[in-house]
Amino acid sequence: MPGQRQTLDSLDDAQRAVVEALEGPVVIYAGAGSGKTRAITHRIANGCNSKIYDPQKVLAVTFTTRAADEMLLRLSALGIRNVATRTFHSAALRQLK
Repeated sequence: MPGQRQTLDSLDDAQRAVVEALEGPVVIYAGAGSGKTRAITHRIANGCNSKIYDPQKVLAVTFTTRAADEMLLRLSALGIRNVATRTFHSAALRQLK
């Protein structure tokens, strides 16, 4: 897939490691503006494009509504639809209901 290769080529080594680690959890410790959201959204896209992840079974959780909305926009730009992006609060509230 040429578009996917180009996308991976645009990532730095640490981001690429996150994107290519499709099994198990990944923890990303990094400061503001370091590309955490980019790495996470590209990992989800890579997993969905590889058919390892079912987009309808992915839950991307973050701290703020703004960040959740941004993740959804970035996933959409990568051609990924039907991924749930929520804040910790909204994800927990949804499970309680």
